[in-house]
Amino acid sequence: MRQPHSERLSDILKRLGENGNPDMTLGDIIKALGERGFGALILLFAAPNLIPLPPGSSFVFGVPLVFITAQLMIKQDKIWLPKRLNDARMGGGRLLHLLQRLVPYVVKVEKLLKPRGTLLTSAFGERLAGLAGLFCAIVLLLPIFGANMAPALALCCFALGLIEQDEIAMLAGWLGTFATVVILALLYLFGTAIFAFLSNWITP
Repeated sequence: MRQPHSERLSDILKRLGENGNPDMTLGDIIKALGERGFGALILLFAAPNLIPLPPGSSFVFGVPLVFITAQLMIKQDKIWLPKRLNDARMGGGRLLHLLQRLVPYVVKVEKLLKPRGTLLTSAFGERLAGLAGLFCAIVLLLPIFGANMAPALALCCFALGLIEQDEIAMLAGWLGTFATVVILALLYLFGTAIFAFLSNWITP
C-alpha cells in the first residue's frame, strides 16, 4: 500500500479551479495531479454524471474515462491520452468550473477516508478496479436511460479509494459495479418483455 499523500486532493483541485490561465490544457491538469492522476481524473470525469446533464454529456465524459480506466487496468505508470484530449484547453471552461464545485464535497469525503486495508488497494486490487471501472465507463458511453447513476457512483468510489488508499471506498466501488450489472439486467428483461408484448399486440 502506498504512503498517504502530503497534500490533500481538495487543495490541488482548489488551486487548479482558481487558475484562470486560458492556455491550461488537460495535460497540464494531469501533471499537476501527479501520482493522484488516475484517481483524480476518474473522479473529475465521473462526478458530473451524478447530476442531470444535457443529452450526450455522458458520452463526452465517458470517452476519457475509457482511456484512463483501461490504463489503470494494465497498470500503466503514467496516464496517456490522445493528443486531441491532452491538448484540450481547460482555462475558463466547464471543467475548471466543475473543479471548484467539487472541492466542498471532496473536503467532506476526505474526512471519512484514510489509508486502510491491503487487498482491494493492492496492485492487483487496483488492476481489478481498473477492469470494473472500464466496464462502468463503457456503460456511460451507451445511451441507456436510467443507467448512468450507478456506474458513475462506482467510478467515484473507486477514484476516492485509489486516491486515499481506502479499502472501504474501493468496496463501495465494487458494490456500485454490481448494482450496475443488476440494473442492466433488469432493463434488458424489461425491454424484452415490452418488445414481446408489442409484438403480440401488433401481430394479428
